[in-house]
Amino acid sequence: MRIGMVTQQADPSEPLLGFTVAWIEALASRLEGLELITLSAPRCRLPSNVRADHMGKGSGKFRMALRYWAILRRLLPHVDALFCHMVPRYAWLAAPLARLHGVPIVLWYTHRHVGVELRAALALSRAVATADLSSFPLRSPKVRPLGHGIDATRFAPDPDMPLDSPPLIVHVARLSPIKHQETLLRASAKLSAPHQIALIGGVPEGHDATYAQRLKQLAADLCIAERVHFTGALPQFEVVRWYQRATLAVNLSPQGLFDKAALESMLCGVPTVVSNAAFDALLAEAAERLRISTPDDVNGLAARLEALLRADSSERQALGAALRTRTRAAHSLESLADRLIALFKDVAG
Repeated sequence: MRIGMVTQQADPSEPLLGFTVAWIEALASRLEGLELITLSAPRCRLPSNVRADHMGKGSGKFRMALRYWAILRRLLPHVDALFCHMVPRYAWLAAPLARLHGVPIVLWYTHRHVGVELRAALALSRAVATADLSSFPLRSPKVRPLGHGIDATRFAPDPDMPLDSPPLIVHVARLSPIKHQETLLRASAKLSAPHQIALIGGVPEGHDATYAQRLKQLAADLCIAERVHFTGALPQFEVVRWYQRATLAVNLSPQGLFDKAALESMLCGVPTVVSNAAFDALLAEAAERLRISTPDDVNGLAARLEALLRADSSERQALGAALRTRTRAAHSLESLADRLIALFKDVAG
């Protein structure tokens, strides 16, 4: 089987999209060939059965669209399906040529935003793959929840890595109001158990830095600045090290954001407190200890963190091990790659 794949980047050092390289490798290992299209040239070595081309990022939207269509004209006669990752525009722009060549489109999308482009892509795609039903904002029989596809060999506990002292609580997300880092800072100020906080993430390019500045001022106002670390955006390999040193993790993304960062910390065996009920299947019997009702529940978060920090280390290890087992079964890259290949075969007939 041969698949065309369209994604933004193939750059393992990119903080947000570096994971796509592992996806490309996992899919390529299960295919005869993979035709890859990115915005700019890949910045890594790809498997021998991957042929890459790019749209010429920076040349202007019209020229990029023309180049995209030219690449599609070349590759569509030779692939069984076209896999468009995260950007609905890739799907609807490709649809006329894909239909001409009888090539079905599979869109991957995990975001709350709904716009005309997403609705068009949904209408023109044979299927939509997503991490969880809560990850896709529209209801449709085309939607297939397949898991988040995280590399469970990379995101894993390291028995040789000592935990930080005082205990480290990590929060991995861009610095944005929707991620509710403010709740964690206010909860930290209420804790009596020794601890430190790492806010891992930066302000995305083109976004306002006001919230990040407000968080730093809040830490100072709460007299906790000395125990709060702002790391900025980090590549995946560095984020993993922070997880492996952490005693606890926190993810406060609201309903509708089935956040991959929470799954990464769980795969690293870190007890993770969340605010999204979509994680309840993974939390299982530990849901009462590891979930708060809303992302702004400062008192609820403080109570759970205090209890977990004061729990016996063996108890936390058992919690983390159970989370890793369940998360790996549902959201590992190997599982996702198998499910995607099965979906490609299904839509290709």
